[in-house]
Amino acid sequence: PKSLKVNLTTTAQTKMHYYATLQVPLYFILWYVLNVLYNITNKWALQDIQNLVDIVETKRIHDGLPSHTTTSEGGQSMAASLPITIGCLQFAIGSVYACTLWMLGSRPVPHKDEVRMIANRCMERIRGCISNQHSPSHSYSPLERSYINNTSSSISTMPTLRETSHIAIHHTLGQLCTVLTLAANSISFAHVIKAMEPFFSAIASRFFLGQRMDIRVYLALVPVVGGVMMACAGSNEFSWVSFGFGMGSNAFFAMRAVASKLAMEGSTSAVKRVLREKESNNFLDDSDTTSAVSERTDEKGHPLNTTTMSPSNLFAAVTCMSFIFSVPIGIILEGHILIDLFKFIANGDISIATTNDATIHFTKTIMYVLSSGLFHYLNNEVMYLVLSNVHPITLAVGNTMKRVFIIVAGVLVFSTPVTTSTAIGSTVGIGGVFVYSLMKQWYDTPVHDYDRSEHEDRSEHGIAWGV
Repeated sequence: PKSLKVNLTTTAQTKMHYYATLQVPLYFILWYVLNVLYNITNKWALQDIQNLVDIVETKRIHDGLPSHTTTSEGGQSMAASLPITIGCLQFAIGSVYACTLWMLGSRPVPHKDEVRMIANRCMERIRGCISNQHSPSHSYSPLERSYINNTSSSISTMPTLRETSHIAIHHTLGQLCTVLTLAANSISFAHVIKAMEPFFSAIASRFFLGQRMDIRVYLALVPVVGGVMMACAGSNEFSWVSFGFGMGSNAFFAMRAVASKLAMEGSTSAVKRVLREKESNNFLDDSDTTSAVSERTDEKGHPLNTTTMSPSNLFAAVTCMSFIFSVPIGIILEGHILIDLFKFIANGDISIATTNDATIHFTKTIMYVLSSGLFHYLNNEVMYLVLSNVHPITLAVGNTMKRVFIIVAGVLVFSTPVTTSTAIGSTVGIGGVFVYSLMKQWYDTPVHDYDRSEHEDRSEHGIAWGV
């Protein structure tokens, strides 16, 4: 019996080791598949909606009304495919997914205390306006007093609601620019342009974080820029509109990374600074240390500090805010087209709408939009699983290969013509991104322009974001 028990334990350990060995490759495969599916379904949704809007615009012209999507040169504007609306719906789908996890208790709700306090203040203001009572000084409500007492007992190390909203603004603009790039051109061309993101990240880190990296890291960006320029110059489908939005996407995503790094670094540095001050004044004891670095928990036992704003939970909060920010942008830029489209849907059966080029199954188009939003959110969820199980260099290699898979899949699915110059430039550019990632891991010991005495507090707290 004893030997049998040992054999069973050994067998169980062997199986666990086998599953652990397969876990990381399966994560990578799932990450690649979700990325490819997102880009393909997103492009299909853009194409189908553009064909549907073309039908609506043809009817408007037939009725003697001006077209909403025809430019002064006679071409079609990018609004014909409703890219902002699609981006907004994708944020909405991700928000529903995140809120479902919060309601089920799978994850703690971020910024719960701050939102409650703000809501309470707003209700007090509304009640004061209705009753025409204007108190000269504000007295804290019991809820606000409880929040203040709780946060003073332990130093919060998670981003505040304001800091998360700053990250969300850059995320919103970056993702909308990405969808606009895909709407204006092919998947392969869009991702060749997006290979320039490390260049913008290096610039943003230099000017906004004060970081000077090793000269070898900067030199690794030369083939990235040169390869992308070569690919764009030799492309038959080059579009300045797509190029501009692609570069805008790179810039906003670089600023998103800067905003997240500042938020995470600032909160952690605050904890260390307070501990240093207490220690220098001989006020620091074991209870101070415990209260400063320990995590508070809510009534369900969920941490209220750092763990509450884990990278995946931070992305969930940012996605919800991005949905709120994107709604007015979509209404302002594409609301008039949506009104005509809704009227067209209400006045006739468009379960199948036929154009000269394609047959649009409206239900299938809706499925493309919904699935693209789900794939986009799940892609980032899986990316955090990959990040937590591999070395950063392995992640850099995987991220480079991911871009290759997306470009190849776009070329095959949509039969995108590729010139020799574009192929060579794309290879050089993406290879340069890979070299840059390796050089950054090997030689990147950033030196800050500000006070060197605080350099030890500036540990790596940046968030890895999916694109």
